[in-house]
Amino acid sequence: MGRDLANRAAQQVERQQQGGVDLKQQIVSMEAQFQRAMPKGLEAKQLIRDIFTCMSNTPKLAICEPKSVLGAAMTCSQLGLRPGVGALGHAWILPFWDSKTGGQRAQLIIGYKGYIELGHRSEQIASLHSRIVYANDEFDMEYGAAEDRWVHKPYFTVGHDEPGAPRLFYAVGRLANGGYSLADPMTLRQMEQHRDRFAMARDKQRNVVGPWRDHFEAMSQKTMLLRLMALMPKSTEISRALDNDGAVRVDLDPGAIDEPAHIDGEVIVDDEAAPDAGQPERERVEVQQPARDTGGDTTQSATMITERQLTAINTALSKEGLGGNTAEQREAKLAWLTQAVGREIGSTKDLTQAEATDLISLLKGDTK
Repeated sequence: MGRDLANRAAQQVERQQQGGVDLKQQIVSMEAQFQRAMPKGLEAKQLIRDIFTCMSNTPKLAICEPKSVLGAAMTCSQLGLRPGVGALGHAWILPFWDSKTGGQRAQLIIGYKGYIELGHRSEQIASLHSRIVYANDEFDMEYGAAEDRWVHKPYFTVGHDEPGAPRLFYAVGRLANGGYSLADPMTLRQMEQHRDRFAMARDKQRNVVGPWRDHFEAMSQKTMLLRLMALMPKSTEISRALDNDGAVRVDLDPGAIDEPAHIDGEVIVDDEAAPDAGQPERERVEVQQPARDTGGDTTQSATMITERQLTAINTALSKEGLGGNTAEQREAKLAWLTQAVGREIGSTKDLTQAEATDLISLLKGDTK
């Protein structure tokens, strides 16, 4: 028994080493594609070094489906985020078990600092902050008819540098036009309940591991930032980041960033069999669309299409011969959607809920 386990461990290491060599070669060969996809001022060589760091820190990436690792890298290049750099906290590429394919795939996880970085690039957002109120801090908040008021005084005392345990989490964003949005605070207990419901990284005993165990405060700050995002206007980059957070991408075409796929699975935490089915429910955050032409009213925004509506539309379009993932098929689908709603559509996720409702009715009428 002991010898068998040793042999299996040795074979696993060998597969990882060989897979790592092959995957690194593929990554290097894509340098030109990464560079073309990147925002100005960033370098593909740096991204490649970051991905190699991810692979060194997480050896199981070497035995993931190669295209899923390359897809995560392509998404990072398009968003201008650096994966695996702890000091920046932009994003991580992690191995997940995909219960549909019965194999390991790489999944992109975007950190709260990644969202803040994208927010700072937006012309509509002046600042974003996700903060923690510790036991010894002073915090007071009032909701008002005209505006809300909050005061947060961090604990600073010479010779006593312990702020205490976290007790509240909140996030605030200021807009370029002078307005602001404040996400309702969550208590420590509420955040722990949120973690227990949504954490995807678990061991065989279903105990929470990974980011929520090792970086609870950072994950809490990300949760508050996601809730704040639901209240604020979005740039295209932020909307794409929200869509691709936790997604698996195997299509390396630049347009595939607008059609992310989420997998059913959990983080792999050991070398044994795949985790049991039954992952916690994935968190959904409704966000506002990027500003668009609304007849002169630049403050108008709309609620994005729901997951159920998205599935219904894609299913109906496939029946009409407008499905598929090639560049030509996506172009044909988007051209039809643009004509149907009367404005430019760059992705099905650009649709509002109202537009989606009308399209579903139209498609049902067409397919009867």
